[in-house]
Formats: sequence, C-alpha cells, structure tokens
Amino acid sequence: MNDIKRPKKLSEIEELRQKLDEANETIEAIRSGQVDAFLVKDQNGPRIYTLKSADQTYRVFIEKMKEGAITLNKEGIILYSNSRFASMMGLPLPKIIGSYFKSFVPSEMNDKIQVIIDNGWKGESKGEIFLITGDAEYIPFLISSARLELDEGTALSLILTDLSVQKNTEQELKEMNDLLKSAQQFTDQLNNELELKVNERTKELLTSREHFKFLATSIPAIVWTALPNGDYDYLNQQWYDYTGLKYEESIGSGWLSVIHPDDVNHSLALWNKSLVTGVPFKTEDRKLSAKGVYRWFVAHALPVRDHDQKIIGWCGVCTDIEDQKSDMEKKDEFISMASHELKTPVTSLRAYTQILMMSLEKGESTGALQLLTKMDMQIEKLTRLIGDLLDASKTSSGQLNFYYEKIDFNAMVNEVINVMQLSAGSHKIVLDLADTIIIDGDRNRLGQVVINLISNAIKYSPAADRIIVSSVNHDDKITLSVQDFGIGVPLSDQLKLFSRFFRASESTYPGLGLGLYICNEIIKRHSGKMEFESEVGKGSTFCFTIPVAQKSSL
Repeated sequence: MNDIKRPKKLSEIEELRQKLDEANETIEAIRSGQVDAFLVKDQNGPRIYTLKSADQTYRVFIEKMKEGAITLNKEGIILYSNSRFASMMGLPLPKIIGSYFKSFVPSEMNDKIQVIIDNGWKGESKGEIFLITGDAEYIPFLISSARLELDEGTALSLILTDLSVQKNTEQELKEMNDLLKSAQQFTDQLNNELELKVNERTKELLTSREHFKFLATSIPAIVWTALPNGDYDYLNQQWYDYTGLKYEESIGSGWLSVIHPDDVNHSLALWNKSLVTGVPFKTEDRKLSAKGVYRWFVAHALPVRDHDQKIIGWCGVCTDIEDQKSDMEKKDEFISMASHELKTPVTSLRAYTQILMMSLEKGESTGALQLLTKMDMQIEKLTRLIGDLLDASKTSSGQLNFYYEKIDFNAMVNEVINVMQLSAGSHKIVLDLADTIIIDGDRNRLGQVVINLISNAIKYSPAADRIIVSSVNHDDKITLSVQDFGIGVPLSDQLKLFSRFFRASESTYPGLGLGLYICNEIIKRHSGKMEFESEVGKGSTFCFTIPVAQKSSL
C-alpha cells in the first residue's frame, strides 16, 4: 500500500510547486508591468483584478518611486505593492501582496488608520501613523489615500512616505530648540543679572562721581584730571575762579598758558617724564591769576591704572603755597636778622670787656663805669631779644604763661612810663589817662605791651619830640593808646603788621619783627583787641582794649 500512495503524494507536491511557480511568475509579471491583471483568492473564491487605464510606463514609474505604493480592496487586502514598500517593511514582495494591510498597523493605531481609509474611499485623505516592519520596528509614515477604479471594481490606493528622517530631524530640532530655549533662558538670566550689576555699578559710579565733584568743588585746592596722553579733561571750579579761563581755554594743554614763562619748560619736562615713565608728577611753579598776579603753586599727580596696570588717566592737585613761600622767606630773613641782632650786642660786650680788662691790667680805672654802663645796656638788649624769641616760640605753641591778678591800671602804666622816660632821649612822654580802674591781668605781660608800643613810637618817630599816651574808659572796658608823629606804616603793610616775623618793607630800623605779634597775642589772652591807625609821614596810633574787673575811682 505504501508503494501505491507515494506516487500520488509526489504528484500532488509537484502540482503545488507548479502553481507556486506560476503565482510567482504572475506576481513578477504584474510587478514588472508585463501584465495588466492578476488573480486574488478571497472568501468568495478567486477574482481577477485589472488596472483601469494603467499602462506599463505608469507601473514602471510606481516601481521607481521612493515612496511606498499599495492598492487595497474593500476588505483591506493588499492587491498591489511596489518594491519600495516591501523594502520599507523588510519583507519580500510575495509576503506583502495578498496580506491584510492592518497586519502592519499597531493595534493602538487601528482607529486612526480606519478613519484615513474610510475617508479615502469617499475621496482623498491623509494622516500620519506608525507601521510595524518585519523586524518589529515602528516606522512613522505619512499616508495619502485615494480611490481607484478597476475593471473588477473600486480599489483604494495608498502612498506611504517614510517620515523617519523627518521625525528624527524634527526631534533633533525640538531638542535643539529646547537647548536654545534653555540657553536663551540662561542668557536672559545672565543678562538680567548683568543688567542689575551694571545698574548697581552705574549707581556706584554716579555716586562716586558726585562725591568726587563735591570734594573737588569743596576743597580749596585746584583739582584736575588728565587723559593718558596728558591732555587735561577736567578742572574744578577753583581753577576757573583763580585763572578766569573758560573750559575751552583750559582743557588739553591750555593750562600751560597761565604758567610763568620762566617755569614752563621745567614743569613741562617733568610732566612729559611722568607720562612716559608713569612715575608720580610733582613740581612747583607760578600761575597767573585772573587779577594778573603770579602765585606759587605745588602740583602733585598720580597715574590711575586699570586691572592690567595700564595707565587710563591722571588725577592731580595744585595747592597755593604763596603764603608758605613767603613765610619761608621771612623765616630765612628772620634767622639772618636774628643772628645779626644777637651778634651785635655780643660783639659789643666782647669789645667792652677787652677794653675794660686792658684798662684794669694797666691800673687805669678811668672810664670803667662808662664801659660797664654800656655793657649793661647791651646785656639788656640781648636779654630782650632772647626774651622775644622765647615768647614768640611759647606763643606759637600755646605755652606762654600768664599770672592773673587784680591790677590798678593807671599805676601799672605810670610804672612803665617812669622807666621809659629815662631812655626816651629827646622824646617826652605825655600822659592823658582817664580815671584809674581795676583789671584782671598779668602785670608783667601788660607792662611788656606798653613798653613795646612806646619803644616803637620812639623808634619810628626820630624827628618828633613827643609821644602821647592816653586812656579812655567806656562801659566795662578800657582802651590805652600810644600816639607818635613819625614815619607811619605803608598801606600795603598794614594788614600784615601783627604777623610773626613781619617788618615793614620800607623800614631801615633793626628788629626781629616779633614785638607787635607778641603784643597782639598777649592782649588776646586778656580777652582784648589791638588796633591801629597810621598815615605815612604823619605818624601812627596803636591801642589795645581790655575788659575791666570793676569800676573803681581811687
């Protein structure tokens, strides 16, 4: 029996193989466009499908497309597929044709694909879905559906465009956009922080600038700034007040116009050296004022550097040192004068001493008394000079001692006059005192003032024959005046008369220039005031006013 059945089975297998070969040839013929119809078996049996108005050129075009192209019947069976779609699905073409299209659709996409297909049967429809490949990979597709008319009936054409690259690009763009958005947010944050810092720094700079302007305007010195090349770009109000120049005349190198011609080259050379080397600038020169007078100034400037130590500008100050210069000159003059004044009595004393010693060695006493008298006068002069120097030093340091007591003012004045009259020479001291009163004061210091005023009156009125000393009582004060009829004080010297070391410019009389200064300080310590009136060629009147302790008539 086995031998009888084997031929029949071999025969059936051979028949099936032939049918398979025929089917493959048919499919290949349809795919390549060699035939216009093909046979599909469904639940109703085999059916032949023909493309209405299709030709071989159209099929070649479909076959060469980069998109997938398939045709479905009403049941959703794939009647036709180009090679591109089979390649997209990763399956051979025979596995595609005759399959249900929904077998490639994920279950979660069934509703969506059904809407696309239903709309396609009605007209045209598009939509995006995922399809599952033979390797179970999900690929995004754009599906365009349209109805086709075939000889055997209506079919549905689907064009499937792989969106993988586009989706990847969109994802990359989205990621880039997210990164850009994050970067933008970070940049915005940085910008906000930077803007906040800039605003804060701007406020600080504005505050610093206002402080600088306030200080530059408030201090008595001239303040200026310059660019790295040395051109001035700012000068405070003191500059314009002193020079009378305008801003346009001052900036740049306009400052040179007010420098004394003899000082320009020296100051400019030092300034250029500082600009080249970066060392601090310092010079002394004379600057012309708006009144046409040159005054001495000392100028200092320091470079302003950035974080890299590069010079970005200069800041400087010019200070008026005319008074200091004058004081130094007076000091030098005073030292020279004091040396001379001190040397004169010492030299005289030495000469008188030598003469007296020679006379005594010879046993001669004639003229000894006269020599001793002269020596005593020189010692008194030397003592007075030394006393003035000590008093001036103590006064300037606030260490001049006073011993206050109740004093009969007229009695104190008469004591001084009685002594001064003996050495007044041809000058008669005329007294015109008011009723005496009691004061609180230092008898010796007030007597020192009266002596100095009378001594000056005698010294500066050599051609006169009298000095008038008078007093006036008014309210709770008393004023003593000493009037001479001498050379007077020039108007140009009157404001400086009570200054230390000052001597009248036209004076040919010896002295240290300390007398009136010490007198003025003594009267100040008695809560009083010194004044004077003077006219050149007619004389001067010096007076002081001090408070009284009580009114009393003795």
